[in-house]
Amino acid sequence: MIQLPELPESITREQARAALDALGLPGSVTTFELDHVDGLTVGLLAQDTEGRKVRVGDGPALITVQIPFATE
Repeated sequence: MIQLPELPESITREQARAALDALGLPGSVTTFELDHVDGLTVGLLAQDTEGRKVRVGDGPALITVQIPFATE
C-alpha cells in the first residue's frame, strides 16, 4: 500500500502567484512542472514585443521553456 504525505486540500491563487514570484517567473506562466533531476519546465503564453498575446488559429500561442537547476 502506498501512503501519501500530508498535502493541502487546495491552495489559493495568491499562494501560487507567490511561488511563481519567488522563482522569478512572469505572470504569463500557464503551467509549471518541477522535476527533481531536470529542473523546471514552464509553459508561457507567447507575447509580441508590445506585450500582446500571440494567437495561433483559435487559441493562444504557447511556449515551453526548460529551466535547469543551477550547478552548485
